[in-house]
Amino acid sequence: MSTAEEIFEAMRRSGMNDWVGGGVDPALVARLSFAWMLDNLLLRPSDRVLDFGCGIGRTSVLIAEFLTTGELVGVDIVPAQIRFCQAEIASRFRNASYYCIIARNPHYDHLIAEDNMAIAEDDFLISHATSFDVVVASSVFTHFDPSMSAKYLRFLKQLTKEGGSLALTWFFDHKTNPPDYRLSNGEDFRNIGNLALALFSFRLFEELTADAGLLIQRITYGTWRGLPEFSEVKAPSQYAANGMLRGQHLQDVAILCRPVELPIDFDPVRYLEFNRDVAEAGVDPVRHYLEHGHREGRRLR
Repeated sequence: MSTAEEIFEAMRRSGMNDWVGGGVDPALVARLSFAWMLDNLLLRPSDRVLDFGCGIGRTSVLIAEFLTTGELVGVDIVPAQIRFCQAEIASRFRNASYYCIIARNPHYDHLIAEDNMAIAEDDFLISHATSFDVVVASSVFTHFDPSMSAKYLRFLKQLTKEGGSLALTWFFDHKTNPPDYRLSNGEDFRNIGNLALALFSFRLFEELTADAGLLIQRITYGTWRGLPEFSEVKAPSQYAANGMLRGQHLQDVAILCRPVELPIDFDPVRYLEFNRDVAEAGVDPVRHYLEHGHREGRRLR
């Protein structure tokens, strides 16, 4: 039995899979979740990844396995789940660590108990600010109302490196949604079942993202609305490959980016002098630095 399968078997025995997975086999959920990440992200084995709202670590297992030289950090608000992750995942993957943070959510409050292992969100932020190449939150914003979404978009931005990616799942309003999951004219949000499903208008999502200082790079609509896989759904072309949003995964996927800020003393002439390959390629130095140079550690001065 592989290391991953040993952990999945421990999840099945724990009883906690029913808390976060509705009884669906954890190995299946892990494979599906990891697939949408690989489909939508440039995930590198050396990345430092935050699994925000990691639950019992179903997706964490495959991320930790993939990060051969990188690091995985998992965060959740339910102490019992974090203890499970520490005992079953971190004990097997030396590149994985887990933290319980103090927060509330109506959908999960019945699972949260006072526990001295939990730390304040601000303390976690101080320790991990701007340190993650990729932030993943699967089935997290699907249980947030607009104020919670606004708060945690700002929180996650502060944890992400400049140029880093955020991969978040949502439920968006769309004309192909089932009738009970459509917003009315003028409605931007609907709380369904005590945040069992949080339905957002795309307009509100764009507003929240912009207010947090994040850029939308890609949107992929999921199959939850009854669409067959790879069905084509008309969507804003700036957020989708070939002007289409394809229903490839269960929930809707939003890939965001923390934009890179140009250094105050950036000199485009000197940048081209120090980086002759960029000059010879005729590439705009500002664009090259923002898109590539900062990640490559290109010389500025």
